[in-house]
Amino acid sequence: MHTTTEKIGIVNEVVSYMQNPDNQAALTAKNFDTTPHIARLQGKIKSYGDQSILQKNLDVQKQKQTVAVQTAAADTYTDASGTIDAMMGLLGKNTTEAKKLQAIRSKVRRHNDANPPTPPPTAKS
Repeated sequence: MHTTTEKIGIVNEVVSYMQNPDNQAALTAKNFDTTPHIARLQGKIKSYGDQSILQKNLDVQKQKQTVAVQTAAADTYTDASGTIDAMMGLLGKNTTEAKKLQAIRSKVRRHNDANPPTPPPTAKS
């Protein structure tokens, strides 16, 4: 199995072979017109290059989006945690109602069969 670099190298070598005047003359003598083959292969090499650039750009976008998603998740959690703290402060830290709020936050860290993790929200269409 050839690597992508090897495959593209082979294509470039074939194009160079066909562009060589001596080889072109020998092929023309056998009724093999190199012109359409050179054009086709060069077009495919260009297409490969364009696709490769697009893939690299998408990889960069994916990395940036991952950071954005992680940042949004942290911000959302921090906001909810602060809201819990504010409600607990209003209710009184040691009240039954406040302990229910405290249980929400501690539940996230303690998962077992009796306390499964909260399922992620489903996507809305």
